[in-house]
Amino acid sequence: MDQVQVTVQSHGEATLVRVVGVVDAMALPRVSRALTDAQRDHGPVIVDLQGVSFMDSRGLGALLAANERSREGAAPVSIYRPSEAVRRLLAVSGVAPVFTEVDTLPDSA
Repeated sequence: MDQVQVTVQSHGEATLVRVVGVVDAMALPRVSRALTDAQRDHGPVIVDLQGVSFMDSRGLGALLAANERSREGAAPVSIYRPSEAVRRLLAVSGVAPVFTEVDTLPDSA
């Protein structure tokens, strides 16, 4: 059984990448691929992390890599409602200020 679920959908002008479950080494290829593919569309990418129960440093690395790609010209990435586990990891690692956090999604129409 998969520990993580990743879904990608258009949400208005943005692409919504919803991640649910455990983000660790096993999940890393799926999460990284979803983020990379979403950033190719040039519209903003919103990463919904409210359903993440655990994230390790590799998951954080995937988010940081996506953020770095946006600084180099790929689509911008924001984090939507990170779970407490993700919020703690961002705070402890000191990278929380690097990410743009949003608490609403654009209209899907």
